[in-house]
Amino acid sequence: MKETVSFFIFLFFLSCSSEDTGVKLNNEPNDTIILPIVVHIIHSGEEVGDGSNISEYRVFEQIESLNNDFRKRKGTLGYNTHVLGVDTKIEFKLAEIDPQRQKTKGINRINSYDVTIKTDPDNPPLPFDLLPQYAYWNPEKYINIWVLKGPKDLFLGSSQFPYAKIPGLQNPLNTIGTGIFINTLHFGKSDIDSKINLGRTLTHEMGHFLGLEHLWGKKESSDCLEYDDYVKDTPPVGHSNTDCDNTELSCNGESSILIHNYMDYSPDACMNMFTKGQAERMRYVLENSTDRKSLATSNVINRY
Repeated sequence: MKETVSFFIFLFFLSCSSEDTGVKLNNEPNDTIILPIVVHIIHSGEEVGDGSNISEYRVFEQIESLNNDFRKRKGTLGYNTHVLGVDTKIEFKLAEIDPQRQKTKGINRINSYDVTIKTDPDNPPLPFDLLPQYAYWNPEKYINIWVLKGPKDLFLGSSQFPYAKIPGLQNPLNTIGTGIFINTLHFGKSDIDSKINLGRTLTHEMGHFLGLEHLWGKKESSDCLEYDDYVKDTPPVGHSNTDCDNTELSCNGESSILIHNYMDYSPDACMNMFTKGQAERMRYVLENSTDRKSLATSNVINRY
């Protein structure tokens, strides 16, 4: 994997290391939206279940955790009793039909030594220019998730934002591919010595993929002047949180910061909520975004 170092250098600039939405849904979120996923596991030739060639069980467990979080399921780490916390009515399912119309489990394994990555030294590629060279399924039908090993706690993941005619989403990066990258070490539950080991990195990055900003917007600022995540019911904050016991007040001085929100940098153990405004923004994207709305009707999964 001779291009791995370069990949993580470029990833650094995009990774998780943007006024009121004004969105109006066509319908109240009563119907559950189910979206298809393919997980591309990029490994170094290990046997299945070893090293970066993670097991099927770990993938299945990660998708279950993702659904627990988005659906606010009782009895799971994704459940909360916060007055602002909601069930987004968005679910995810591993693809059942591959691009050749053959049955699949939604898991695609790629030995990195079998792939030659093309780069231009004069025009360094962005991560979502490099990742599709390993594998890329039709983004109108699948959410592409690439799982590739990187440094622990330094590169957690990265996501490509959608395009939609609402604040914060009208200037996405122009890259070859669109999808989500997750560091193997932070994909699903793992025994690594880290506060980010329960699979919440994918929940956070999926929020970005569906149009959510960090709670503080695009740029951290101690005086809150840069605050703007375009969601009305998330109290304004100027910086990220990394502590489950933080009792700090938000910028308005009236409410506590949402340390349990998936769009913060809190430890996995205390993340457990999306707000109603965040859910509405994501569902608006799925109804209106030119590069996301086809996922809700993709024919690569059984929705019954």
